Amino acid sequence: MSDQLRVLQMDQCNLNGSQVAILMRAMTRVPGQARELQLHVSANRFERGVGDIAAAIKDNCTPSTLVARMIEFEKEDHFRELLQALRTNKTIRNLDISKASLPYDAGTETCDALRLVFAENTTLQDLDISGEQAHLEVTRFGIGLNHALTGLKENTTLKVLRIEYQNLGLEGANTLASVLEKNTGLLNIHCEHNDINLQGFTTLVNALAKNFTVLELPFMQDDQAVSMKRLRVSMKENQNISNTTNRENQVKHTVGRTLTKLGVSAKPKQPKPDITPQDYDSVATVLGERWATEVERMLVFLTRNNRIANGEDPDGEGNVSEEHLRPTTALSDRGILEHVLSNTTPRADLPNPVDEHVRSKMVELTVTDTDFDEEKSIRISDSDDETMTMNLGRNEVDNGPEVYRKAVEAGNLPSLPSIPRGKMFDLDEEMFGESK
Repeated sequence: MSDQLRVLQMDQCNLNGSQVAILMRAMTRVPGQARELQLHVSANRFERGVGDIAAAIKDNCTPSTLVARMIEFEKEDHFRELLQALRTNKTIRNLDISKASLPYDAGTETCDALRLVFAENTTLQDLDISGEQAHLEVTRFGIGLNHALTGLKENTTLKVLRIEYQNLGLEGANTLASVLEKNTGLLNIHCEHNDINLQGFTTLVNALAKNFTVLELPFMQDDQAVSMKRLRVSMKENQNISNTTNRENQVKHTVGRTLTKLGVSAKPKQPKPDITPQDYDSVATVLGERWATEVERMLVFLTRNNRIANGEDPDGEGNVSEEHLRPTTALSDRGILEHVLSNTTPRADLPNPVDEHVRSKMVELTVTDTDFDEEKSIRISDSDDETMTMNLGRNEVDNGPEVYRKAVEAGNLPSLPSIPRGKMFDLDEEMFGESK
């Protein structure tokens, strides 16, 4: 094949493994000598003849660039066979096996085979093992990928690693951080869309402080947005639990009052304060500020590394301040929530609106001293013609029950306010929500 034909595009051509292997060998003049050619065989069917592809890779009969995206492996053994062949390959410099679909998460043997590729291959310079998280399909290696990444610690030839949509999470971020602290070959790492929270991002930045070769690392703004969304969901769940607890405490409080009347002491737990919109805003503010702080530190380290790479800092010191080099405390999602809720402005204890409503209604029905009318003061003559004055506006009669009885018999007491029966039910409904 002429070197003028730089790219052979054979995507979605329903090729099997044997046919792909024939193309790979046809693009090779001398086994073991890579040609600057590209073979694109994405979305083909490798099930039949996958062993032929593995043999061609092992025999170093491949172009320098192989792109095989979206390959569906019905058996995990087939994918592992390709990985084992890559351990000793000397001709593939750029490999894209992203969005590989396995029947289930990669097993221990497959992940260990990938670890050995990282640790033993000395030719690969650009590797894409990203997954996919589409609306109807999710393709990723699984949690075992974290173990496989440890093989990169001693790798010195791989320059570009793309590992997006693999759901690395906090554990994967910690693994990448351990790689950054020892690896001296990687230049660009693309690890967005991996559900890495602030704690994981901070761990990565702290590790970058000790790495002097990485030139590009993402700010992972999408991961920040996902982290904020997860925090909101967590706060709502905590609020639901708090509401349930508060209702239980209210029941316990009622029971406690009954027990107190019976001489038994029962002290209910204090209800937790409700999460307010201000708390949500506070969480967003704290997360944004902390994330921005780590981005700023990351830029300092990346700028230092680029200066070193460009020969502008021959001493390799970078003139980075001690403040930036000092590791930042990695704040977890729970830590953010506790930080915000513990620093929330105290809420004033407002009166119970039901109690206030009932109290106002009872005041309307109470005869008080202010209701006294001088004109309604009566004079009563007893058998001794002694004159006594009684204030009808008071709740008790100053001169005793005998005077009150005589006033009733004389018919001189004004009638107290009366409430029609229908009105009483209306008040019950208004105050206590009872149905008529």
